[in-house]
Amino acid sequence: MPSDGGPSTALQLSPERAVDVIEADENHQAALQNYAAAVGNGFYARDNGGLSGKYDNVRRHWEDQITRYALGGFIEPSYAAWRRSLSRVRVLDLGAGAGEGYELLTSLATVGNSVNHADFDLLPADMLGYYRGLDISPEMVEMGRSAYAGVPKVEFETRDLALGLGPEADAPPYHIYFSSYGSLSHLHDDELARLIEDILDHQGERALFVADLLGRYSYEWQCYWADSGTDESNMRQYSMSYLYPDDILDEIEVERFPIRYWGAAEFDAFIDGIVEATGGRVVRRAMMDRSILVGRHMDSAEYNALARPIRAAVNSLHEFNRRTDLSTLVFDYMPQPGFDELNAFFDRFQMVWNAVVYGAIEAVEHADDPAWLREAPSEEYPPIVQEALTTIRDVVRNAHWFKMGDPRANIVEPQLGYILRDIEIEEGRGFGAGHGLLAMYEFERAPA
Repeated sequence: MPSDGGPSTALQLSPERAVDVIEADENHQAALQNYAAAVGNGFYARDNGGLSGKYDNVRRHWEDQITRYALGGFIEPSYAAWRRSLSRVRVLDLGAGAGEGYELLTSLATVGNSVNHADFDLLPADMLGYYRGLDISPEMVEMGRSAYAGVPKVEFETRDLALGLGPEADAPPYHIYFSSYGSLSHLHDDELARLIEDILDHQGERALFVADLLGRYSYEWQCYWADSGTDESNMRQYSMSYLYPDDILDEIEVERFPIRYWGAAEFDAFIDGIVEATGGRVVRRAMMDRSILVGRHMDSAEYNALARPIRAAVNSLHEFNRRTDLSTLVFDYMPQPGFDELNAFFDRFQMVWNAVVYGAIEAVEHADDPAWLREAPSEEYPPIVQEALTTIRDVVRNAHWFKMGDPRANIVEPQLGYILRDIEIEEGRGFGAGHGLLAMYEFERAPA
């Protein structure tokens, strides 16, 4: 693969890996061409509206917020230690794109359940000392440099992570080695192992490592659940067809490229093996599923013909002055033989999700009946459903007080979106059952 835009250094690897690396070159070139085309066509722009594109409503109101929620909870224990040691935090973003990681990390706050809770930023500008973003795509790096041209402590470099940290090994250690939105899923297992080994060798006494991966057990690609792989890489096909409007899809051939899908237990064992071999230690770890039912390829049904366009429906919930057919949110899970634990999880998730959707439909139908809306939901529902139904009834009953045009479209439906998002947070089990798997670790260096 190209490094810094120059010739490939793959032939420095062992001869028996040469053929695999040549194939990897071709695969990564396909991915690079796809990213370049997406950037060139403006699909990475932030002003494409909320119904489609990279920065659609689900990305803004659901995925970014869940990522912040997970990261904030994991980073907070380290925050006090950094403060006490008078350390400004150094971040290395692995697969940085145009700097989305910088935006996420600098907008983390402590989590409070009260309006008057004294939240504080975990990584405010004065605490973040240096951010360095690495990405294989020159187009994305240039976008990042342009966006942060006036921030001297933010830098971007074109770098092929398949070759490890490379020149970064000579830089001072980082506090956080970070990735977002599936960037590390582009690496073969041996490439990712090399990168993690480099991180363990490069870090200080302790460091946080955030691996954002594609979840193997998302319903979007149920076809991959039982597919243990027919080659040594375990890479499977992926496309970014979801970024393109239907009229453009009819005119072009979208590049498809291999990518690595990970289950949580599988990745945990992968990490443990690497850390144990170095003599280091995993101090803390956490897993979170992101985008259960609302992943990008739910709408395309490209890898599961039974997937329904629920992401499109949730995008509509958050679109101003647009009413949504709430029945399009109903989900009918089709079990996969041989996966009892996952089937039980998705069955439960479906029933909780649908109970809330049907409850919202019923509440909207009773919008002119405040007495009914004040009634408590049946105690036979589990607490998570009771709370959700009580909330949506209260929202419907009081929506008319807010002068927001269409109260259903602009008050009720966004709140339903937030309620469904919270169901993902509360019901998720960190299996790798969503479009994204957020795997977070604190590493301790091996004793000298």
